[in-house]
Amino acid sequence: IDLPGRLEAYSQAQIFARVSGYIKDLKVDIGTPVKAGQLLAEIDAPDLDQQIMQAEADVTTAKANLELARQTLDRGRSLIASGAVSQQTLDQRAADAAGRGGLLKSAQANLDRLRVLEKYKRITAPFDGLVTARNTDLGALINAGAAGAPMFVVSDTSRLRVYVNVPQSYVPSVRVGTQAALVVPEY
Repeated sequence: IDLPGRLEAYSQAQIFARVSGYIKDLKVDIGTPVKAGQLLAEIDAPDLDQQIMQAEADVTTAKANLELARQTLDRGRSLIASGAVSQQTLDQRAADAAGRGGLLKSAQANLDRLRVLEKYKRITAPFDGLVTARNTDLGALINAGAAGAPMFVVSDTSRLRVYVNVPQSYVPSVRVGTQAALVVPEY
């Protein structure tokens, strides 16, 4: 029996943005061969840049507050023996220093998270292949996440799959190991 079929890449990746912004630079188009890690596009994310600057300032403030709390605690420890500072006040200063340390860790974790997101401003190829779809243009607004069409589709065309819809009446005669001939008219 002769049946129509279709060839598809064995591996195919739909590439979505992880950060919102505007397409600053497009490096590839449909049909471009790419290598794993190759830059496909860059996103300009001014909102993310502002969040990073704010997070850096938060870390600086948290460090300064922690240093002040530690110095206040150290002064209290030196004055506890003379009775100028009560044990209650010293305990409060110790708790304040510990709390400030926690705030610093939180601010640093937020900055680290934003730094990881910043790396996603560069869209790269996940593996060697061919760009088979490009659904964006220079200057286009990009929203983070997998809503809508992917920015790019990269396909590994070095290995292909053949899909054939076999009529139900012929299914019992098709078994593992059945010989098949593939004809591609273009070649």
